[in-house]
Amino acid sequence: MSLMRYHGRGRQQTGLVPDRFLSEEACEALLERVVSLCPSGWEVSLYIYSRWNGNLRWARNEITTAGDITEPRISITAQHRGRSGSFTINRLDERSIERAIEAIKLRMAMLAPSDQPGRMRAAETYLETHLWSDATYNLDAAKRAELQQKLVAPAVAEGLLSAGYLSVSAIGNGVVNTSGLFAYLPETRAEYSVTVRNATGTGSGWAGVSNKDWREIDPERLLAIAIDKCKRSANPVAIEPGRYTVILEPQAVADLMMPLIYSLDRQTAEMGMGPWADRPEEAARAALIVGDTSAFESAQGMGGEGGGGGTGNSKIGQLVLDPRITISADPSDPEAPFVPFAGDGSPIRAVKWIENGVLRELSYWRHYAVQRLNKPDPLINSYSFRMSGGNTSIEQMIAQTERGLLVTRLTNVRVVDRNSLLCTGTTSDGLWLIERGRITKAVKNFRFRESPIFAFNSLEALGEPVRVLAYPPVIVPPALVHDFSMTSLADAV
Repeated sequence: MSLMRYHGRGRQQTGLVPDRFLSEEACEALLERVVSLCPSGWEVSLYIYSRWNGNLRWARNEITTAGDITEPRISITAQHRGRSGSFTINRLDERSIERAIEAIKLRMAMLAPSDQPGRMRAAETYLETHLWSDATYNLDAAKRAELQQKLVAPAVAEGLLSAGYLSVSAIGNGVVNTSGLFAYLPETRAEYSVTVRNATGTGSGWAGVSNKDWREIDPERLLAIAIDKCKRSANPVAIEPGRYTVILEPQAVADLMMPLIYSLDRQTAEMGMGPWADRPEEAARAALIVGDTSAFESAQGMGGEGGGGGTGNSKIGQLVLDPRITISADPSDPEAPFVPFAGDGSPIRAVKWIENGVLRELSYWRHYAVQRLNKPDPLINSYSFRMSGGNTSIEQMIAQTERGLLVTRLTNVRVVDRNSLLCTGTTSDGLWLIERGRITKAVKNFRFRESPIFAFNSLEALGEPVRVLAYPPVIVPPALVHDFSMTSLADAV
């Protein structure tokens, strides 16, 4: 078996612990082992996600859980005479592999042969990227515990309660098959999140971020932010629900934008469903959307979890957001890199989903690419993204706001209407009233009801994009948005 290899720049790692995750050599040996146990003539592909995670959690300033976890996850796919089957295992002993092969045999036996059987991908060229950090990999349990004690101390000194987590991971990502494909890329992830509350539970502050490199995370600075927010949010007062001008900090922007990113699907749109289906009759009712959400929801074919129906083309090429907004993804982005191949070996390429407010692309998988679009490769959504920004600081946004709200983040976000991407959720961990260009008081949290599409068509200003707490990586700016719907007071702190 001749294998053309791709391994990005991830082989720069040093001092690896062999048992933490599967190495490049182990992936090749595993393929040979699986093939040896399969019936003759089978084409075989392995998608390998082998993870080590070191985690530490604490609450009320005390460590609650800590440990290291190793998790191999191997998806075996086989093809033979127009039939295919897959099975996923998390144990690599011979008996587990044999059982997986037997399960694949049964699945293939239940299928009729395909007239157009898909072929496994041969050798591919992927975008060059670097996802590894020795600093993350070497942050062992003792170092994590020592760091946590150091980080809790400032909260203890102020009589505050700290809770959060520190997580580091190393992952061996691989796709290998009998057609000559060998893609392997190790990556590291570091995440830090901290919430600080006062003893009476009336004030809460949060901060967090993720990065491949632990050295790029400043936990002391993040803790200081959380402590400051906790103090300033103490004893909030209730104000009336309604539509407000809001300043969304970067994490809140990411929280609101994720449903939009997950909705970027071409097949759904061309079936006449979702926010990107071209429905002219609904565009005629756009005024209802801006002025009256209830009127929008009652419009024919728009309400409900399932969305509308029928057929139609997508909104590709149409202006869908404010022209200042560009949303892109690039595996080789040095600030937000991600694995440049999918589980079947398909390349994940750089893409601009939305450019200057215009919808440019929607994702589609390989079968749809071949059958409907006459294209050889899919356009895969990694769910990582970078959103363009501006040069307005949060302080400047506050100064230019007559009356509005400063929002730390949005939690429990869920979509209640898939066609409009209308979402609900709550503000959390710090909400303040702005009056005449300055913050005047902490206020109680709201339940909101808003769509990222409507919100980012009501844009007044953007700030500098920054990395937030998310995997795959997300880079977004703070945003000043008008007419954001706060529907009722929430119990969240």
